[in-house]
Amino acid sequence: METLLPADPAAAATFSAAVMELGALVCTASNPHCPDCPIRTSCAWLGTGRPASAIRRKTQAWHGTDRQVRGRILALLRETEEPLQPLVLAAAWSEADQWDRCVQSLLADGLAEQTADGRITLPR
Repeated sequence: METLLPADPAAAATFSAAVMELGALVCTASNPHCPDCPIRTSCAWLGTGRPASAIRRKTQAWHGTDRQVRGRILALLRETEEPLQPLVLAAAWSEADQWDRCVQSLLADGLAEQTADGRITLPR
Protein backbone atom coordinates (compact mmCIF):
# COMPACT_ATOMS: atom_id res chain seq x y z
CA MET A 1 0.00 0.00 0.00
CA GLU A 2 2.87 2.40 0.69
CA THR A 3 3.81 2.36 -3.00
CA LEU A 4 0.24 3.37 -3.92
CA LEU A 5 -0.21 6.03 -1.23
CA PRO A 6 0.01 9.59 -2.61
CA ALA A 7 2.74 11.78 -1.09
CA ASP A 8 0.36 14.70 -0.51
CA PRO A 9 -1.22 14.30 2.96
CA ALA A 10 -4.70 15.41 1.83
CA ALA A 11 -4.63 13.08 -1.18
CA ALA A 12 -3.32 10.27 1.04
CA ALA A 13 -6.23 10.77 3.46
CA THR A 14 -8.73 10.68 0.60
CA PHE A 15 -7.05 7.59 -0.87
CA SER A 16 -7.10 5.82 2.51
CA ALA A 17 -10.80 6.56 2.98
CA ALA A 18 -11.53 5.30 -0.53
CA VAL A 19 -9.63 2.05 0.06
CA MET A 20 -11.52 1.49 3.33
CA GLU A 21 -14.84 2.08 1.53
CA LEU A 22 -13.79 -0.35 -1.22
CA GLY A 23 -13.04 -3.01 1.38
CA ALA A 24 -16.21 -2.35 3.33
CA LEU A 25 -18.62 -2.23 0.39
CA VAL A 26 -17.13 -4.08 -2.58
CA CYS A 27 -14.17 -6.27 -1.68
CA THR A 28 -15.71 -8.04 1.29
CA ALA A 29 -14.39 -11.35 2.58
CA SER A 30 -17.74 -13.12 2.71
CA ASN A 31 -19.38 -11.83 -0.47
CA PRO A 32 -17.11 -9.82 -2.80
CA HIS A 33 -18.82 -7.84 -5.55
CA CYS A 34 -16.07 -8.26 -8.14
CA PRO A 35 -18.13 -7.00 -11.13
CA ASP A 36 -18.53 -3.66 -9.29
CA CYS A 37 -14.83 -3.34 -8.42
CA PRO A 38 -12.96 -0.47 -10.08
CA ILE A 39 -9.63 -2.35 -9.82
CA ARG A 40 -10.78 -5.84 -10.83
CA THR A 41 -8.53 -5.88 -13.91
CA SER A 42 -5.43 -5.67 -11.71
CA CYS A 43 -6.70 -7.75 -8.77
CA ALA A 44 -4.21 -10.44 -7.73
CA TRP A 45 -6.90 -12.48 -5.99
CA LEU A 46 -9.07 -12.62 -9.11
CA GLY A 47 -5.97 -13.31 -11.18
CA THR A 48 -5.27 -16.47 -9.17
CA GLY A 49 -8.83 -17.75 -9.55
CA ARG A 50 -10.37 -16.47 -6.30
CA PRO A 51 -8.68 -19.00 -3.99
CA ALA A 52 -10.39 -19.76 -0.68
CA SER A 53 -8.64 -18.58 2.44
CA ALA A 54 -8.03 -20.90 5.34
CA ILE A 55 -7.65 -17.91 7.66
CA ARG A 56 -10.80 -16.80 9.45
CA ARG A 57 -10.53 -13.68 11.54
CA LYS A 58 -12.78 -12.83 14.42
CA THR A 59 -14.71 -9.74 13.56
CA GLN A 60 -14.84 -6.83 15.92
CA ALA A 61 -18.22 -5.86 17.27
CA TRP A 62 -19.58 -2.81 15.49
CA HIS A 63 -22.16 -1.30 17.84
CA GLY A 64 -20.63 1.27 20.14
CA THR A 65 -17.14 1.19 18.60
CA ASP A 66 -15.14 4.20 17.53
CA ARG A 67 -15.49 2.87 13.97
CA GLN A 68 -19.25 3.24 14.24
CA VAL A 69 -18.98 6.74 15.67
CA ARG A 70 -16.47 7.85 13.01
CA GLY A 71 -18.77 6.46 10.34
CA ARG A 72 -21.73 8.34 11.78
CA ILE A 73 -19.75 11.59 11.86
CA LEU A 74 -18.66 11.16 8.24
CA ALA A 75 -22.22 10.31 7.20
CA LEU A 76 -23.52 13.50 8.81
CA LEU A 77 -20.82 15.56 7.11
CA ARG A 78 -21.60 13.97 3.73
CA GLU A 79 -25.30 14.87 4.10
CA THR A 80 -24.64 18.61 4.15
CA GLU A 81 -22.68 21.05 2.04
CA GLU A 82 -22.14 23.43 4.94
CA PRO A 83 -19.73 22.85 7.84
CA LEU A 84 -21.50 21.72 11.01
CA GLN A 85 -21.23 23.07 14.53
CA PRO A 86 -19.64 20.54 16.90
CA LEU A 87 -22.78 20.63 19.06
CA VAL A 88 -24.90 19.57 16.07
CA LEU A 89 -22.59 16.62 15.49
CA ALA A 90 -22.40 15.73 19.18
CA ALA A 91 -26.19 15.49 19.42
CA ALA A 92 -26.04 12.35 17.25
CA TRP A 93 -24.18 10.25 19.86
CA SER A 94 -24.79 9.87 23.57
CA GLU A 95 -21.21 9.56 24.84
CA ALA A 96 -19.51 12.95 24.61
CA ASP A 97 -15.98 11.72 25.38
CA GLN A 98 -16.11 9.06 22.66
CA TRP A 99 -17.66 11.50 20.21
CA ASP A 100 -14.96 14.10 20.85
CA ARG A 101 -12.20 11.49 20.57
CA CYS A 102 -13.59 10.35 17.21
CA VAL A 103 -13.93 13.89 15.84
CA GLN A 104 -10.35 14.61 16.90
CA SER A 105 -9.10 11.41 15.26
CA LEU A 106 -10.89 12.28 11.99
CA LEU A 107 -9.28 15.72 12.09
CA ALA A 108 -5.85 14.19 12.79
CA ASP A 109 -6.30 11.67 9.97
CA GLY A 110 -7.25 14.43 7.52
CA LEU A 111 -10.69 12.92 6.92
CA ALA A 112 -12.38 16.03 8.37
CA GLU A 113 -11.36 19.66 8.75
CA GLN A 114 -12.16 22.38 11.25
CA THR A 115 -13.01 25.84 9.94
CA ALA A 116 -11.67 29.03 11.50
CA ASP A 117 -14.94 29.45 13.40
CA GLY A 118 -14.73 25.90 14.84
CA ARG A 119 -17.20 24.12 12.57
CA ILE A 120 -16.41 20.67 11.14
CA THR A 121 -16.50 19.78 7.44
CA LEU A 122 -15.20 17.23 4.96
CA PRO A 123 -11.91 18.19 3.26
CA ARG A 124 -12.49 20.29 0.17
